[in-house]
Parts: sequence; structure tokens; C-alpha cells
Amino acid sequence: MPPTDPRRFRRLLLRAILLPLTLLLLLAVILLWEVGNLLHSQEKARRTQATLTQVERVRQLLIDRETGVRGYLLTGAPVFLEPYHAAGQRLPAAIEELEQGLAGEPLQGVWMVELRERWREWERVATEMLSRFEQKSEWLVLVRSGVGKVRMDAVRETLDTIALEERQRATQRDVEARRAGRTVLLVGGLWAISVGVLLTWSSRRQLLTLSQDYESSLAQVRAQADALRASEVRLESRVAQRTAELTAANRELEAFSYSVSHDLRSPLRAIDGFAQAIREDEGERMSSDSLQLLTRLQGAATRMGQLIDDLLRLSRVSRAELKCEPVDLSALATSVAQELRQRDPGRDATFSIQPGLSARGDPRLLRVVLENLLGNAWKFTSKRSGAHIEFFSETAGGVTHYAVRDNGVGFDMAYAGKLFSPFQRLHKATEYPGTGIGLATVQRIVHRHGGVIEAQSTRGEGATFRFSLQEALP
Repeated sequence: MPPTDPRRFRRLLLRAILLPLTLLLLLAVILLWEVGNLLHSQEKARRTQATLTQVERVRQLLIDRETGVRGYLLTGAPVFLEPYHAAGQRLPAAIEELEQGLAGEPLQGVWMVELRERWREWERVATEMLSRFEQKSEWLVLVRSGVGKVRMDAVRETLDTIALEERQRATQRDVEARRAGRTVLLVGGLWAISVGVLLTWSSRRQLLTLSQDYESSLAQVRAQADALRASEVRLESRVAQRTAELTAANRELEAFSYSVSHDLRSPLRAIDGFAQAIREDEGERMSSDSLQLLTRLQGAATRMGQLIDDLLRLSRVSRAELKCEPVDLSALATSVAQELRQRDPGRDATFSIQPGLSARGDPRLLRVVLENLLGNAWKFTSKRSGAHIEFFSETAGGVTHYAVRDNGVGFDMAYAGKLFSPFQRLHKATEYPGTGIGLATVQRIVHRHGGVIEAQSTRGEGATFRFSLQEALP
């Protein structure tokens, strides 16, 4: 085969393209794995905080029980037994929730057995005090013995131990999360430098190889001299362009989050472009199975790009500084609804948006909440004629809850626990497209505003998502 064979030249060029693409795809996989670890660490921190809150709730209920007994014994007024009985009704459920929050933690079983046993010991003493008091027996002797205080101090000691262990675990997880973040930066930087070095070495090696081929061919075929020089100029131009891009990439390492969002999507666009080029150049000679594989390759590249965008958006939501100010939620919802209608003007769907809904929060993040919730309602009513989507508020227990309700396909409440976890979907992607990141993003924004979000649904009858914010305006 002569040195100037076009097929050999194409193979060299293909290797020059595939090498950086392979390295960048490996970088994408590593970074996605590290981002997943960061998100997992954040979820653990949230669970720890919830457990500490539950510990304080159990402690408060025990205090209500203790002060109720004490007040009744001192005054004989039955009104003091009201908090005693109320706390007694809620205490078993609160301890059960605490045990669920500690599930999977070391010594969890030991703590809960000890807590329940000490609680029962105090309850026996409290019941004995009340019984003696009612029978006008020697109840004061039992009070003065201090046995009730000893039992309650033992319960508090167990709760303090649980809280201390959880705080220590939270500190350890924070250290692990920081270490993971530094690892992401270090791995990304070293990998980018490695890509640059390999690109420079590979380009120089290929340039030298091609130059030797051109010089050898020059002695054999004078007529191809102009074509060889033109190819050399084009190759040098590509090398110069890649070198410039490498220099820019090294500068952009100072703003690594932007570098990630840019450099990870570039190879995906390249994969899609090269696949399209292969389809256009070789499509007529390829089998139907090969064309189908190309189509799947392009689809996978597009989906990976969406996943990267959503992961970065989710990460930014977790780190972005909150700017609290009055926000007109009704105006935001109306704007989002108009955008949805413009995308699909032919839909048979109506919006009902309650006017005058306001809250304090970050307007940019609250718009993301409404875009995801209303966008989901729009998506999951797409196959229903006469779709109806509502945005309204409700007040329960003095707390304002904002709700988005639709009459779409709904979902099985047995799987509601998966709704707000990243990448979890309750419907097939072929039926309703998406990446499974939207509701996880909504939950993080609501939690950052001091609120909670929940969902209710019946399969085939629509769904309702309710969320609260810490600072709601009338």
C-alpha cells in the first residue's frame, strides 16, 4: 500500500480524534461518580439533621410527661394531666420514627432497646405515683426518694448519647464530603493536563509521520506535491487550533465548574456529529442493524448531555446563595404556564392559577420549582383530553402550603418514596421523557427555603404536589 493511500490518512486522523474523546469520556464517568458521592453525602447529612430533630421531639414529649405528673402531684389540678396524656399518645410514634431514622446506624438496636427500657421504667414509677396520689397513699415518700428523677435522667442520658453520636457522625460526613470535593478538582485538573500532554504528543507524532510519508511520496509522484503540501497546511492548522483550545482549557481550570459543564458536553456533541458524519458518508453501505446502532449512539449521547446538565443544575441548587425577597408566585406560575402553551399550542389543556399568592424566597430558585412542578403536570397530562392543571394554596395548622394539581396519569403511592431521589422514575422514558432529576431539584430548593414537599396521587386520576416555605406572605 503506498504511503499516500487516503485510507491510511483517514485512519491516522480517526485515531487523533478517538484518543481525546476516549479520555474525555473517562473523565465524564469519573466526575459523574464523584458528583454522585457528593449528593449521597448531602443526603446523609440531611438524614442526620432529621434524626437530631426527632431526638429533640422525643425529649420534649418526655418533658411534657414529667412536668404533667409533677404539676398534678403538686396542685391536684387535673388540667396538668392534659399534656401528660397528650404526650403519652404521641410518644410511641415519635420513638418509632426515631428508630426508623437511625436504621442502618451502628449500635442502633442497642440504643433503642435501652431507650425503651428506661422509658418504661420511668412510666412504671410515674404510674405508681399517680396511683398512690389518687388513693391518698404514701405518694410523697415515693417522690422524695428521687427514683422518678433517676429514671428520667437515665432516659435523657440515652437521648444525649444518641444525639452526640449523630453529631460526631455528621462532622465525619462533612469531612468526607469536603475530601470528595477536593478529589473532584484534583482528578479533573490532572486528567485535563494529561489530555493536553497526550494530545500534543500524539499530534506531533502524527505530523512527523505524515511529513515523512509526504517526503517519501514526493520522490515517487511529483504530481501529488501540491496535494501533500495542502494536507500538511490543514494538519498544522488543526494542530494549532487544538493547541489554542488546550491553552484556553488550562486557563479555564480556575473556574472548574464551568469547565466541567463545557468540556463534558463537547465530546458528546462530537460523538453525535461523528455518528451523523458516518451516517451521511457510509449510510448507503451500512446494514439496517448498523444504522440502528448509530441511532442508539446518538440518542445515548443526547441523554448523557441532559443528565450532565441536570446534575450540574442540581449541584448548583445545593450551593447557590439564597437571596430572600418578596416573590409573586402567581405571576411566576402564569409566566411558566404561558411558556408551556407556546411550546405546544395545540394542547387541549387549561390552567387555573390562584391570584395573589406570595412568599419570601429566592425568585430564581422558586421559578425552578414551578417550572418543574407545572412542567411535570403538563407532561403527564399530555395523553388526556381536557387536561386541567391548578396552582393554589391551602392553610393547615397555621402553615401555608402551595399546591400543583393535575388530572393526568398519576402514580402508585406505594412507590412515592422514590419520587424525590435522583434518577428515580415511576414511568417509562419511552412514554414520558425525562432524566429523573427534576423532583430531586425541587425538594432541595424547598428544603433550602425551610419547607417540606409531599405528593399524593391515585393511578389514572392525577397527582397533587404540596410544598411549604419558611417565610410565606399573606
